[in-house]
Amino acid sequence: MLAVKKIIFLFNAVCLVFFCTKSIANSSNPRIQQSYLLQKIAQAPTISTAKRQWLTLFEQPGNSQFYYLANKSGQIYQLEQDNAKNTALLLDIGQALPSQAIINLSAFTLHPHFSERDQAGFGTFYTAHIEKANNSTASRLHEVNLSESLKFDAVVTEWKLAVSNQLDPANSREVIRIAVPTAEDSIRQLSFNPYSKAWHDDFSQLFISLSQSAALKKYPLYSGVILRINPIGTASNSYSVPLSNPYYANEKFDKALYLLGAGQIQQFIWPEKHASQLLVSHQYGMNNTPKQWLSYSNGGEDWRKHAPTAFIYQDTMPLSANNLLVYRGQNAPSLRNKLLLITQDELHWQLSSLANEAPLQTNAEQSNNYQSQARLPSSDVARLPSPKIEWQLSQQALLTSQLSLHRDNRGELLFFNEDSGAIYQLFQQDDMADFQETKSDTLSGLTLFLITLFGLLFSYIFYQVKVQNKSAKSLVRKRFSSLVLTQDKLALNLFRRHNPEPEKTITLASIKQCQVLLGDMTVITIDTTADHGFTEQQELEIRKLFHTEQIDKMVDGKVRRISLALNTRAKDSHIICLYLRKGSDRITKRSYFEVVDDVIDWCWLIAKYINSENTEKRIIKPKKTAEEIARAEHKSHDDTPLHKQAAIIRPATHLPEQVMSATDESGDDHDTGIESLTMETDLVNAIEKLGKLHQQGLLSVEEFAQAKAKLLENSNQTE
Repeated sequence: MLAVKKIIFLFNAVCLVFFCTKSIANSSNPRIQQSYLLQKIAQAPTISTAKRQWLTLFEQPGNSQFYYLANKSGQIYQLEQDNAKNTALLLDIGQALPSQAIINLSAFTLHPHFSERDQAGFGTFYTAHIEKANNSTASRLHEVNLSESLKFDAVVTEWKLAVSNQLDPANSREVIRIAVPTAEDSIRQLSFNPYSKAWHDDFSQLFISLSQSAALKKYPLYSGVILRINPIGTASNSYSVPLSNPYYANEKFDKALYLLGAGQIQQFIWPEKHASQLLVSHQYGMNNTPKQWLSYSNGGEDWRKHAPTAFIYQDTMPLSANNLLVYRGQNAPSLRNKLLLITQDELHWQLSSLANEAPLQTNAEQSNNYQSQARLPSSDVARLPSPKIEWQLSQQALLTSQLSLHRDNRGELLFFNEDSGAIYQLFQQDDMADFQETKSDTLSGLTLFLITLFGLLFSYIFYQVKVQNKSAKSLVRKRFSSLVLTQDKLALNLFRRHNPEPEKTITLASIKQCQVLLGDMTVITIDTTADHGFTEQQELEIRKLFHTEQIDKMVDGKVRRISLALNTRAKDSHIICLYLRKGSDRITKRSYFEVVDDVIDWCWLIAKYINSENTEKRIIKPKKTAEEIARAEHKSHDDTPLHKQAAIIRPATHLPEQVMSATDESGDDHDTGIESLTMETDLVNAIEKLGKLHQQGLLSVEEFAQAKAKLLENSNQTE
């Protein structure tokens, strides 16, 4: 171990010298830089008219092979990755809602439970479109203080796909209808918080951004707003309003309003995983020359008279929708957790980043001064962080007038050339241009350095592979740590350690073989053959084996491991390490006997599913608690005096003294002594049998105690 530590120390020292040398070389050689690659992954159908401008792009949740893409004409397509021919028209709103005069589609989003079977929201998505107002009795959200008639409606509709991925227009449902003055005053975005989970109070709340109306911007609803509703209908309404909405108890505003006076909202996102704060990209100005802002909102702000006090960007160059996100993927490490946006200069598009830090706070005087909010002092503008150019998008594939930025289910960057319809994924590579050293001794020194570096690196890798890979914790990290039955009880979700989301899902129908492993030893194999079902007798034998292993003393360095190995029909093998203990250190969370019970449960379940003909009907027995197990192991429940227990279980290696003396006097007394000794031996054997039945789970703690007490009582009466 000492030698290994020395190698690690030397390796770290050499790495330090190497990185210092590399930094100096990079500073003297401007040709060393990081670059990115684009890989085309999908192709949208060709469209010609301006009315068919693309709106947004989503990867199908739970399936990385398909994408959903919507355009302003009201057409929603399903695209297959790497297969442009397999493009299907999922929905044409103009045909699905023929009775309404649909002008255009303006927004589209998927329900958070879109891919979760047996969950409310499965196969559900939402659209927003503009149509001419009619004389129907449909309830419209509008300004009560506005007397003039509004001729258009912005409508949010709910749609549901069947399990077969087919759409029945009859299943559509109108969620909310908002009266608007013109066809351009539309709903710009529909979004759910992507980081909100099913157990959070704000889960599945729909955020809706509505354009500012130039003529009616003094009215709250038409000042550029974000609304928040629960799209699930009630008995009296087609949607509900969360009680936590900032204006829920304010009679001056509609309860659904979340943010007021934002101007022209292009896009809003959630920049942090564990916060409800929004980052709003909007054209905002309190005079006739609005600027582009990136402002933070916690909900409840009214920016009609007071400009945002928390923002990170302000410029004269406008941004478009779908060009702002926080990157959380793996393909481009240098961009991870950065706030990215795309802008366009006279020649090319640029991928830039802004520090995702605490927003700028203007001082109290500016916050209270109406006029100063319209234009910040130059000193405050200088404090705003400037976007850093990460990449000049000079590729021929991105020479387009319409470019948008998206991300897939794994958080990877997608660039969508809306003119050509090509969708590209971003990858990072380290590109170091070749250069020549002017001095031969420098080259020789570098060669020697590299030889030394790779020699130590090889030693370090050898240590990692041969030593670290054998460590208990590395074993747990490499394998799955738990499995959970899905809600439909047709598949198993496999989890990695410390990861709340399943990494792999396998159906029960795909399982060909299940093996229970104790260490590297196979305890039992369950498959489709005649002898490999599961029975009560096999359960008793497994419990006995695990009990024998448990009472074996753990010494330093000894490893105790319980695993399940699942082999599928696709010849994939998945090992789940359920229990791991090394010496006195238990690596996994659950106790030994809890895991044993789980293993037995999985054996019964899988055997019943893949080999029901050779699997008995299970008799459910009550499971012992950890306290009962501990009491059983130490026999602390036994109230029999210790000296009497010792007398009972003491091996009969010689006759008692009274029996020996009686033997000398009479042969009959000798027979009586032999009979007494035989009775004691039978008692010991009976207690041992009770102990085995208890160990095998056939007797509970109470039953074992009662039976043992009864044997002792009968023995005393006989004496």
